[in-house]
Amino acid sequence: MESERYERVLTAVNRGTPDRVPWALWGHFPATKFLEYYSWEKANRDGVESAKAHIALLNELDYKMDLLKVTPFYKYMACHWGSKFRFVNNEEEVETVDVVVKKTEDWSKLWVLDPKKELKENLRAVSILSRGVGKRMPFIYTVASPIVQALHHVSTPGRVYADMKENPDALKEGLKTITETCIDFSRTCIEEGATGIFFGIGGGGEIWSRMKQPQLEEYALYYDRMVLEALRDAPITLLHICSNTMENPQSHGGLMEEGWFKNYPVKAINWWNTSFTPLPVAKKIYGENFCIVAGLDQSKTMRYGTREQVEAEAKNAIQEAAKGGGFILSAGCTVYQDTPLSNFNAVARAAERYGIYRR
Repeated sequence: MESERYERVLTAVNRGTPDRVPWALWGHFPATKFLEYYSWEKANRDGVESAKAHIALLNELDYKMDLLKVTPFYKYMACHWGSKFRFVNNEEEVETVDVVVKKTEDWSKLWVLDPKKELKENLRAVSILSRGVGKRMPFIYTVASPIVQALHHVSTPGRVYADMKENPDALKEGLKTITETCIDFSRTCIEEGATGIFFGIGGGGEIWSRMKQPQLEEYALYYDRMVLEALRDAPITLLHICSNTMENPQSHGGLMEEGWFKNYPVKAINWWNTSFTPLPVAKKIYGENFCIVAGLDQSKTMRYGTREQVEAEAKNAIQEAAKGGGFILSAGCTVYQDTPLSNFNAVARAAERYGIYRR
C-alpha cells in the first residue's frame, strides 16, 4: 500500500505541512481527448466504464497524482428524475433536451433517489475505484449543490427564479428532495470506499449575478449546509466555488473577500484564483479555516500554455500559498478536454521540484 499519498493529502486537507505540496487535476473524464477510447455517454450509464476511464487517466500520467477527483456527467442525478440530455461525439458540453420540472407543481414529482437502485452505476464506479486505486491514493466523488441542480439539471433558471418569487414553498419542497438525495448518495459513496466528496456550488452561472446574499443563504447555503453537516466525519469535503468569465462571487456581492464561505462546514475550498481573489488574499482570509486548493488557470495556461509556462505558473502558486501547509496545487475548475497531457505532467513536475517541505 502506497500510503504516502494518503498522508500527504490528508495532512494538507487538515491544514498541516506534508512532505511536499500535493497536486490534483480533474476534467470531464472520459471526454478528455487522450481518453477518446472511452465513451462520455456510456460512462454516464455504466459505472465500469466510468471507473476504467479514471484509472486510464492515472495510467497515462508520467507522475503519480496525489488526489483523484471523480467526475461523472455533472447532471447524473437529473437523468433519473427524467431530464434528458444529448451526448454528441464525446464532447464535454452536453445539450439539455428536456427538463423534468417545467411547471411549479412539478417540484413535487421529484423523489429521493436510492443510491443502490437509481444511482447504482455511480456507486458501482466508486466501488471499483475503491478496490482499484483506493488502497494507493485518496479519491473523492462529485456532488452538485441542490440549488445548482434545481437551476440547471432538473429545471431552468427562469422556472426557479419565478418560483423563488411567487411559489417559494414549492421550490423548497424540490430543494429538500434533492438535498436528501445528495445526503444519502454522499454517505453511501463514503461507505463504499470514497475518501470524501467534491461539492460544487455555482455551476452553470446565474447564481452570483442574480441572487443577493439573503437569497443565497435561504436557497443555497441552507440546503448546502444540510448536505455538508451530514458529512462532517468524511476525511475530505472540498467545496468548489464555481464561476465563469461573466460572473463570480467577488464581483457580485464581494462574498469571497468578505469571508462569506466560512459559513460552509468543509475542510477545503477550490476556486478560479486567476479570475478572482488571488491566492495570497484567499490564504490570508481562509487559510485558518480551510485547505486552499487552487493555483492554475484551466482556461489559458493549462489549455494553451507550453509545459514551461505551466510549470512557471505552478511554481508561482507554490511560492504564494504553500508556506505553512494547507495547500493543494490544482486548477480553478475542470480542465478542458483538449488540455495536453504534457501539461498535466508539467504540474506534477513543478510540485516535485518546488513543493518540497522536507526531505
